[in-house]
Amino acid sequence: GGLRFLRYGSLHGSVLGLEVVLADGRVLDMLSTLRKDNTGLDLKQIFIGAEGTLGVITKVSLQVPPAPAAVQVALVGLESFEKVREMVMLSKRKLGEILSAMELVDAAAMDVVVGKAAWGLRNPLAG
Repeated sequence: GGLRFLRYGSLHGSVLGLEVVLADGRVLDMLSTLRKDNTGLDLKQIFIGAEGTLGVITKVSLQVPPAPAAVQVALVGLESFEKVREMVMLSKRKLGEILSAMELVDAAAMDVVVGKAAWGLRNPLAG
């Protein structure tokens, strides 16, 4: 979702082809590597949307973007939601295309994660 969706598109749109086993046991082979196919109904999207009610998907052909050459991660603690908004806007302005994702974890969620961790995790942002 979010910035990754804007950069790479949806997973739904990355499906090039499917193999599906129908309820009567027939195998429907729609494994294509063509990006666009205007030869009729887009059955693969119908099977994806049906979530297993029309058949069981057994194989998938996906268009996968290349992995980035480098990945940088930052964990930033901010005092308020307004500061978070400012940081997001500044990051978008300064990093542009380089920025691929941002996540927000509020204090309550961080407390749950730290409290549930079985290995003695501590909050890295605690003063």
